Amino acid sequence: MSKVKIVCTLGPACSSYETLLAMGRAGMNVARFNFSHGTYEGHHDMLNQVRAVERALSTPIATLLDTKGPEIRTGKVRDGAVLLEQGTTVALTPEDILGTSDRITVRYPKLAEEVHPGQEIYIDDGTLHLAVENISGGDVLCRIIVGGVLNDTKGVNIPGAGITLPTLAPKDIEDIRWGIEHQMDYIAVSFVRTRDDIMEVRRVMEEFAGSMKVIAKIETRQAVLNIEEIADVVDGMMIARGDL
Repeated sequence: MSKVKIVCTLGPACSSYETLLAMGRAGMNVARFNFSHGTYEGHHDMLNQVRAVERALSTPIATLLDTKGPEIRTGKVRDGAVLLEQGTTVALTPEDILGTSDRITVRYPKLAEEVHPGQEIYIDDGTLHLAVENISGGDVLCRIIVGGVLNDTKGVNIPGAGITLPTLAPKDIEDIRWGIEHQMDYIAVSFVRTRDDIMEVRRVMEEFAGSMKVIAKIETRQAVLNIEEIADVVDGMMIARGDL
């Protein structure tokens, strides 16, 4: 038996039984459900399809619930897409506005308090790269180091910043409950920072009498620094390079 396993992220493009069956035959070992997107109804339908494939192939396929986690996102932008040009500046604001190439919303009220000039900010899995130049009131003025098109509600990563967000949002707690009720095998905890984040997840699972295996997603600088203490309290780790 190979020690290398194949984890497949499921989505609309592979939602049919025929496609999932082909993926199973090709070697899918784990079906990853991304709870940053989709509905419970959609996840339930997909879960039933995966289990039907298991029965058809007489091969176990583990199911993994990937939490949304305590992430920061941009707001909506004009016409759904704006161009941020390299070498120009853009202001990041906590105000809920329709973003333009000059000013965009970042949905984190304490942004101006927790960054400093020279701080690097990455948007959309590192596609866009900014550097903080100045802070004015609640706005953060940034130079665009690597530009590109920004669409609505993209993830924001600020390596090294002391972001103060809860380990689990109410949605994450409800997602954990759902995963336990539907007997999913693994939970991947997004944006882990310390062992305390994992212990909080385990506490919530205990409330719902859950027994999912816990995978820590290592995607923050804090997690890298605390990786040994995190390793002591998880069943596995996933190196999520998109935000590192």
